[in-house]
Amino acid sequence: MKLFCRDEMQRLEQAAAQAGTSLGEMMERAGTALADEVEKRCRPLRGRRVAVLCGKGNNGGDGFVCARVLQERGASCQVVLAQGEPATDLSKDAFYKLRRLPREAPCFSLPGDWERVRRLVGEAEVLVDCVFGFSFRGELSGDVKALLELANSQDCLRVAADLPSGAHCDTGRVSQGAFRAHATVTFTGKKPAHCSYPAKEYCGDTVVAWVGVPAALREEASTRIFQLDKSCPGLWLRQPDPQCNKGSQGKLLLVCGSYGMAGACVMAAQGALRAGVGLVQIALDKKLYPLVAQAVPQAVYLLLDLDQGRAAWEPKLLSALHGCDACVMGCGLGSLSETLCPTVLEHCEKPLVLDADALNYCARHPEALRQLTCPAVLTPHPGEMARLCDDAVPEIQSDRLGAAQMKARETGAVVVLKGAATVIAGPDGRCALNPTGNPGMAKGGSGDVLAGVIGALLAQGVTPFRAGALGAFLHGWAGDLCARDLSQRAMLPTDLVGYLPRVFRELEL
Repeated sequence: MKLFCRDEMQRLEQAAAQAGTSLGEMMERAGTALADEVEKRCRPLRGRRVAVLCGKGNNGGDGFVCARVLQERGASCQVVLAQGEPATDLSKDAFYKLRRLPREAPCFSLPGDWERVRRLVGEAEVLVDCVFGFSFRGELSGDVKALLELANSQDCLRVAADLPSGAHCDTGRVSQGAFRAHATVTFTGKKPAHCSYPAKEYCGDTVVAWVGVPAALREEASTRIFQLDKSCPGLWLRQPDPQCNKGSQGKLLLVCGSYGMAGACVMAAQGALRAGVGLVQIALDKKLYPLVAQAVPQAVYLLLDLDQGRAAWEPKLLSALHGCDACVMGCGLGSLSETLCPTVLEHCEKPLVLDADALNYCARHPEALRQLTCPAVLTPHPGEMARLCDDAVPEIQSDRLGAAQMKARETGAVVVLKGAATVIAGPDGRCALNPTGNPGMAKGGSGDVLAGVIGALLAQGVTPFRAGALGAFLHGWAGDLCARDLSQRAMLPTDLVGYLPRVFRELEL
């Protein structure tokens, strides 16, 4: 599903205007759609006290229409001009909508009418936020911030137009004091902020309303960011050839596991096998072989005597790197990352997934990523991302899209920033947001399964960006099926592996 950034939405609206749908007409339809949503959630509407908070932009025009329509349908509406008297600041269309407000829907402006505004907001059964739309940037301040904070403190229905005021359209960032909606009515199509945290939490239920942009224009419009859906696996995964063999289905090398963390290697291997790869080879310290081989009998093993010098084991690892179709490194690698990562990072020429301790190694040795020449997929959780970016976790989480995009541009790798609404960012500017998954997956080991799935897709010839996106989508879908049967609280990362076959069966892939 396409997600429209600020500039993409502006171009689309301009194209719609050139095609014959005026801005005033779109404003009328947007305000009416907003009123429809309020009425749907607030029946019976007659006599309901509604306060519509309006800014000076076109979002304010949508609010004036909404107030008029609700008043005509029997509600008791009052309008708050959050940015003061409109004077000449309103666009021609918005000013016309303001003048059409009935006398029974009075306007009060800030800061002059603060006492009256406090009373009407406190008495309102419904608050409609039309202060800022998708063009908002920067931070909330002054009277507007105080008004939105007052609105958030009320025990009533809160509905936002297009985006909650204070949410950044393209990134999902939110300014302190941003409006917290129970429902958001967005126009023409969803924006990145509707699907990316933290803004997603402020949007509540997001409803898309058609406001007159021709469907053909919407379909033709290109976007940089999209949300994954069930059409993606069918488009991006090929059916196995009837004459295929294990060699043609891809060979995946895992450089994972260490004493005390062998389970991470096991889960990555099991995830890879369930994602359809033809052959899994595991390179690990020979002391771990009895533990791992019992859990993954389907794999073949490259046993490394890491107690000896590099000359004893490195030629074996280099041969395996040369013979594989893709490699996963880092799951449960622990302190062995200092021993094994330099060889793989320097010599790998095949698509490479860097997870867990391989990412921590790169955080300690930033030059390693800069010197990488093979296609790479980085799969950090927020803590690992903070270390890679030399930042704090709250800063990463406040702008997940921006952080993933920056690291993808900086490294030339695909970045899969795990967490709620996992972000997949490509170095070319493309981004995908993943809607699948649930809090039950927030347990140690889930990421190892994901790394194995992504590696398996790479080994089967899926491009790095698609492998990262598909891996996250399929992994999250398996998690949702698992939670449905076992509950979010009781489900385990190892359970995810068993639900991958159900995902592929539903897809008939």
